[in-house]
Amino acid sequence: DHNTWVTMTAESEDINNRTTFIDLLNKYSRLDQIKHFTVRTEEIELASVGDGNLNDVIRVKNASKSVILKSAPPYIKCLGPEYPLDPCRGQTEYEALRIFSDLAPGCVPQPYFYDKESKTMCMDDLTTYTDFRKQLIDGVCSLEAVKKLARGIGKVHNQSHLAKVGEQSFSQLKQKFPDTELVSLTEQYIFTKPFDKSDSNNRLSEDISSSLPQLYDNPRVLEAADVMKNIFLTKKECLLHGDLHTGSVMVDGGNSKMIDLEFAYMGPPAFDIGVLLANYIFSYYGHMSIPEDNDRHRKFAQKMIEACKLTVSSYLKEMTSSVGTLQQYQDNLLSEMAGFAGCELIRRVVGAAPVADLHSAFSRQDALGAGTRLLLGKDNIQSVDKLTVIALMLTH
Repeated sequence: DHNTWVTMTAESEDINNRTTFIDLLNKYSRLDQIKHFTVRTEEIELASVGDGNLNDVIRVKNASKSVILKSAPPYIKCLGPEYPLDPCRGQTEYEALRIFSDLAPGCVPQPYFYDKESKTMCMDDLTTYTDFRKQLIDGVCSLEAVKKLARGIGKVHNQSHLAKVGEQSFSQLKQKFPDTELVSLTEQYIFTKPFDKSDSNNRLSEDISSSLPQLYDNPRVLEAADVMKNIFLTKKECLLHGDLHTGSVMVDGGNSKMIDLEFAYMGPPAFDIGVLLANYIFSYYGHMSIPEDNDRHRKFAQKMIEACKLTVSSYLKEMTSSVGTLQQYQDNLLSEMAGFAGCELIRRVVGAAPVADLHSAFSRQDALGAGTRLLLGKDNIQSVDKLTVIALMLTH
């Protein structure tokens, strides 16, 4: 019964719920990774993990092993049943995990199985890993983890690129990863709603009111956002993560893994990297606006500039596929990264999904300014140095 999955909580001691989970694991007991779970129900511990905006995420654990079960209710979990959403997003995520794992081994948790009946996926439990955004907020960042993340997504983009795989394989990928409801959500919440001053989802608070005219009273900014929306929707070049912010990354020392791949779709490679760069820029402004222990936070902010540069250089080492000449293609890629970063910066300040990095009015105003500058300057940005200079108002 699918409702069993939807209503399961960490506190529940209902033996039937436990049995449902055990039955599912027993169903796949032929898999090496699941064999440990064919044991008595009372020996299993269940716990809800993660913030789970869209899905139920459960850790199933016994004395020797744990796995993650992720099930997709037929609605947006954090909003409730009145916001329906296709539960097949779990299958999209499972297929994406398999392909990412194949193209860039180790860049995502290992997927074990997807059960169509219960709309539930089973995957590796990253027990030693922590949320990357939380680490950045705490002023902790391994540049090795930054590099591995960029190289991982670069490999996936490169190996799934139209220029690399050819028309036939590419059209098969497009069938496997069509534009889903989640792609429409991204289009609405990154490229449309934040740029409509009258949209009721926006958070146009008093503390950023003095910065809003640079966004809403400048037709060139709104036109540039519209151009980026069109690129997001129409440019189909490779398989994307589709939601690559620092909260979708887990880190353990110098290792990093991407999670939450349900937004995966075929699109423009610059989108994943642009969103990721914007998240390092959030961290930069978050730390620059902390008055206590100022020197330490400024040093960490400088590290975020390094993270931006290392991300692009590491990514481009892997992502060597191109349409047309490589130099022109990469110049345009940087320009699109700047545009997508601009949209992500703006939507996290005024849109419906804020980030914890921006903890003060100053940091929100700074991020909004960076977003508008990147959108206005995107056509003249062909290097990561210029991107950071414009975003962070730095001098060479």
